[in-house]
Amino acid sequence: MTTTPHHPYLRIPIDADQGFPQALRISLGQRIYVLSAHVNVTDEELLRATTPLRLPCPGAFLALEVSAEETTGTRVLFRRKVVPDLEYEAQELALLFTDLSVDPRNINGSGAYGSSVVGGVALRWAS
Repeated sequence: MTTTPHHPYLRIPIDADQGFPQALRISLGQRIYVLSAHVNVTDEELLRATTPLRLPCPGAFLALEVSAEETTGTRVLFRRKVVPDLEYEAQELALLFTDLSVDPRNINGSGAYGSSVVGGVALRWAS
């Protein structure tokens, strides 16, 4: 399934070689957002794979949390498993991931093992 994007997306600066979990701050519109991604594996056999896992797959998925920084603290806008080629709405943000490939060695570890997590973020309206 391929989705035609409804918004002009900016690439999320995820460096899959740095491993997961991973968190980053981005400034978009008038706000600062924190994006946190982690890979959850429920089938330990998958951790023995020698090639990247195409997520989601039976026994493994990537989860993303998006929070907005506010004067009173952070407010969670989005928290869920993500799949490729599906546009997500998180309050004023839109999110789209096109590649979710994570090598088991990049789960709680860093290194160049062929992992690739490609996603974009866009404003749905002014924040």
